[in-house]
Amino acid sequence: MATTDPIEISQVEDFPTAELAACDFSFDISQVIAFPYDDPYRLHPVPPRRKDYGWDPADWDGAETEKKAVFIARSGDHILGYAWVSEYWNGMANLAELAVDRRARGRGVAVALLARIDVWAHDNGFGLIRLETQSNNVAACRLYARVGYALGGFDEMLYAGGPHEGEVALFWYRDLR
Repeated sequence: MATTDPIEISQVEDFPTAELAACDFSFDISQVIAFPYDDPYRLHPVPPRRKDYGWDPADWDGAETEKKAVFIARSGDHILGYAWVSEYWNGMANLAELAVDRRARGRGVAVALLARIDVWAHDNGFGLIRLETQSNNVAACRLYARVGYALGGFDEMLYAGGPHEGEVALFWYRDLR
């Protein structure tokens, strides 16, 4: 997907399902952020593997709020990534998903999507944005810290007993006030 076309972020009404299915949103894991999880550069090695969250548009349908948005990043005819955000139960904007096609990483796609989420949150009266990721998504954690998100807490039990056993949930917040 080598292209010099600019990155364009647009808000859409629904997911372009077929186009998103052609993207690879997986990422490789060989390290995790070490306790107390506040420094995304303090790592320890783990057995290498690839993780793919997949994506499920049903999650979007389940966001029971009027304040929600889907953003698609494109370059020319190619989808580079997407994000979706909605109002959370506590009155914050909740960045539920952010994903960049692995062929488009390193081009500023995630930064552009996060900037658009900031604008959307501000325009919709939100002073705070929250998101959750895992300690094994090191690149994402480094990105969030670099663009002004602060680690607000973690949960070592959130994934106990499930398919993501052993992962640690990290909760990041961006203050727009």
